[in-house]
Amino acid sequence: MRSTKTADKKVAMEMLRKIEENIIRIEDGLEPVDKLKPILLSEFINIYLEDRRRLGKAKRTVSTDEYSLRRLLNFTGDCALTSITEKVAHQYRKFKDETIKPASASIELRALRTAFNWAGEKPGEKYLRVNPFAKKGMIPKVKAKNIPLCLSPGEKARFLSIIKNEKHLQLFKFYLLTGCRRSEALNLQWSDIDLEQKQLTFKKTKTKKERTLPISLELMQVIMSLDRSQPKPFDYTSHWVIHLFKRYRDKAGIRKSLHLHCLRHTAASDLVRKGIHLTKIAKMLGHSSTATTEIYTHVVPNDLLEAAEALTCVG
Repeated sequence: MRSTKTADKKVAMEMLRKIEENIIRIEDGLEPVDKLKPILLSEFINIYLEDRRRLGKAKRTVSTDEYSLRRLLNFTGDCALTSITEKVAHQYRKFKDETIKPASASIELRALRTAFNWAGEKPGEKYLRVNPFAKKGMIPKVKAKNIPLCLSPGEKARFLSIIKNEKHLQLFKFYLLTGCRRSEALNLQWSDIDLEQKQLTFKKTKTKKERTLPISLELMQVIMSLDRSQPKPFDYTSHWVIHLFKRYRDKAGIRKSLHLHCLRHTAASDLVRKGIHLTKIAKMLGHSSTATTEIYTHVVPNDLLEAAEALTCVG
């Protein structure tokens, strides 16, 4: 099946007519009406990546696309793009099953599916008629993500109580009070903090979209205690902050499986427990959709106690 990418029935039917005409011509041993432009895989990779950059795709997305296509190039060699058939795609899928985890294979094969879709649907001359990576079952099924690791109230208290360095304490309190990502705190500038309006803005975010948060009373206390003589609020490197978290984690005697990003998970989980609406939590965390935020709606037995006690056979 192939999408016509139009809601206009006349346009869609015309596209269907051309597709059927090409199928008949091929079956009769004739050249299709719309000829394909021959291209080597290496050349296609360069053209495709350039188009992705032109469209403003995120650097991480383009990097994943390039990695996935280069791995395919290593497997097939620099062959004609049209020589990568469904048979070759299945062979590559089998190779991936044997060499990497399903989650990693899924990411790579999805990137390939998108790239080969573009080859057959791009404006102007096409490179392919059929996407060999689009067949059902080509992408490995990945188990649902595990519930994010969060610090329990007791662990959070022990972790904060063990930190005697005031600067370090304010850094980790900032993470817990904003739910921000590691880089968002470290990229924050003094000019991003508006004390008069009581709000701060994360300008360098994962989604490339600015995010403004109100400053709560407790967060204001943290901000007011920061050293204004420093170039920016938190003048640390990413690796140093990770090292710092691990040091205090181990000193507090809490789970070694906990990592710095767990502070963000903890903030999100705390908001869910307090009954804050998912749309507000998503906006605060910088999620593009509440579907991402829903993973924090998990509950543990203690959270269900109030619900359990609300049930009664009396009255």
